Amino acid sequence: MALISEVAEKIYEIKPEGREHESFPLCTVYLVMDDKTALVETGFSVQIPDILEAVGKLGYDIRKLSYIIPTHVHPDHAGAAGLLARQLPQTKVVAYSRAAKVLADPPILERLMQGFKQVFGDGAQERFGEMLPIAEERFVLVEDGESIPLGERELRVIHTPGHDPNHLCFLDTKSRGLFCGDALGAYFSDIKGRLPSCILGSDPILILQSIDKLRELNPAILLFSHGGATREVAEIIQRVANDERQCADIALKALKAGEDREEMANSLVDVLVKDSTLTKEDYLASSPYFISLMVGGYRQYFKKKNMI
Repeated sequence: MALISEVAEKIYEIKPEGREHESFPLCTVYLVMDDKTALVETGFSVQIPDILEAVGKLGYDIRKLSYIIPTHVHPDHAGAAGLLARQLPQTKVVAYSRAAKVLADPPILERLMQGFKQVFGDGAQERFGEMLPIAEERFVLVEDGESIPLGERELRVIHTPGHDPNHLCFLDTKSRGLFCGDALGAYFSDIKGRLPSCILGSDPILILQSIDKLRELNPAILLFSHGGATREVAEIIQRVANDERQCADIALKALKAGEDREEMANSLVDVLVKDSTLTKEDYLASSPYFISLMVGGYRQYFKKKNMI
């Protein structure tokens, strides 16, 4: 089941019901309707039945879908893209040029899923579903600054590396809604907080540059892929930037001091739960996957920069 709501004119949020706060939250996807119609994000393959049911409830024929648009290649965002593309042979898949090469390559996709198996065990594929390759001719390749015309609205492409080198955000020109993927982390209004934007392979400098780039767009609404939509734009973007700077500083000091993973995680979580209804204990218990990747990501980054 999925919760469906119109969060801006002809933009429908399709949100996993009752599963947002699992140890790995499922992805919120968005249906954007105009002369052409786009599905922004797909989530994991196991979410396809919910997506199809939700689109049907909105009275739309999914077979007429023009575009599938994952913000980046991670399985929680693009996991269902290949399977959906096979079910919808007329639909194009929008991707950054280098991301398309990943989504078309079976061995690379298998390595992506192996990462989830290492964390969640051998049952990960059963839990999340498979990730199928997409034929190269199905892609519409886009670069920073280009636009995807849908009719009265366009989706402007913004390259936002840091979380992932090939990460894209999309600004809807009609509503000024920003599909922010993981570039601003995650946001759950009911816990007055967010999940960390920093994961394995993250680059704090690129993350902050991407945040500034999105701030300059002056969006009217943030459309999060983990969580949902919010109009508290300026406050949230500022908090994300402040938290990123503070977490990076804490991580570097902890690594230089030789702190172990648990000590470093405790210090980082202190930042992430401030002004939140979640306690540190709740956060540590509910988000071990994110915390592990956040700690590992900082360690990898600062080691690569010869700072530790």
